[in-house]
Amino acid sequence: MRLIILLIALMIVGLLVTNNISKKAQPTSENPTKLTGSGAPKIPVNPQDLQQFEKDMNAFIENEASEQSKKIDRATQ
Repeated sequence: MRLIILLIALMIVGLLVTNNISKKAQPTSENPTKLTGSGAPKIPVNPQDLQQFEKDMNAFIENEASEQSKKIDRATQ
């Protein structure tokens, strides 16, 4: 009899834990398609534009990294 009550109690606790885990809000991630239109440099067509593209791309990556760092800092505070 005690074993049956113990099993029923474990089942109830298990159900409560699984319900609690499934109800927790998952952090929202940004949509990657939304990020692509954020002003990335255009790919050059002419070979002589490659040096400028490299500079633009490096600046873009640094800006995006700093923005992402700021977002992470705000989210964790």
